[in-house]
Amino acid sequence: MKIIKPTVITDAKLVSSSIPENDHPVWSAATAYAKGDRVILVSTHSIYQRLVAGTTAASPDVDPENWQRVGPTNRWAMFDRAVGSLSSATDTMTVTLEPGIVRALALVDVAAAEAIVTMTDGAETVYSRTVDMRDESNVIDWESYFFGDFLVRKTVMTLTDLPPYLNGQVTITLNGTGPVSIGTVAVGSIFNLGVTVHGMSLGIIDYSVKSTDSFGVTAVVERAWAKRMTAQVVLDTTRVDEVHRQLAATRATPAVWIGGDRIDQSVIYGFFKDWSIDVAYASKSYCSLTIEGLT
Repeated sequence: MKIIKPTVITDAKLVSSSIPENDHPVWSAATAYAKGDRVILVSTHSIYQRLVAGTTAASPDVDPENWQRVGPTNRWAMFDRAVGSLSSATDTMTVTLEPGIVRALALVDVAAAEAIVTMTDGAETVYSRTVDMRDESNVIDWESYFFGDFLVRKTVMTLTDLPPYLNGQVTITLNGTGPVSIGTVAVGSIFNLGVTVHGMSLGIIDYSVKSTDSFGVTAVVERAWAKRMTAQVVLDTTRVDEVHRQLAATRATPAVWIGGDRIDQSVIYGFFKDWSIDVAYASKSYCSLTIEGLT
């Protein structure tokens, strides 16, 4: 079980992006807006919608009576530390970050044919990985080979071996045919809790509403859902204090939890709901966790 603790990406850490920030016109205090007009507030990289017609000098982020935040701009959606907002482009997108010393990277909610990650230190390329995002786990026999769905794509990718360069620049490129998108880019430090034991439980939390009236007719209102994982980790008893501190420090920070290196569905961007450490033996202890993803 590993935890990637993301570094907050600021303007200074975003070196370049192929995605323009031109979703809507930039907000201007001198412009008269109609109800429903949308603007970009560059200082927060957010989109705001006008609630009433008129002109106001106050910035939208401090004027809730006249403006409502809709979400992040397309360029910054991948860095907003939320699930549900996507950065999208056609055929390809490239972003370059200078996040400081980092050891791991996770891409969540990806729609692309391949992902390329490189790190440079000055003019030298110190790391390069190309990942094919095709998911061939559904090909289990000749029938599924000839008649199965070969358009299934992996939606997550994790790299846990980035070299620690203080001034290293990380470039992420997504390639595909047609629309490509990504929900979350998490780059930061990594902490190894221990070895996930057999019996890990994976599922989802469905927030859809199903109601049945007095005539037996069931109506379904589809809503968001989130991943859920319950797992037990074995660790050396000498590491109990260290693991306890790390988990306590992660209580209010969205992180990427990796339950198993070969199971994509065990990669969850979210919080722990509960955890406890059983100091079972002099040499080995057990940590039980329940992880819930963001919706």
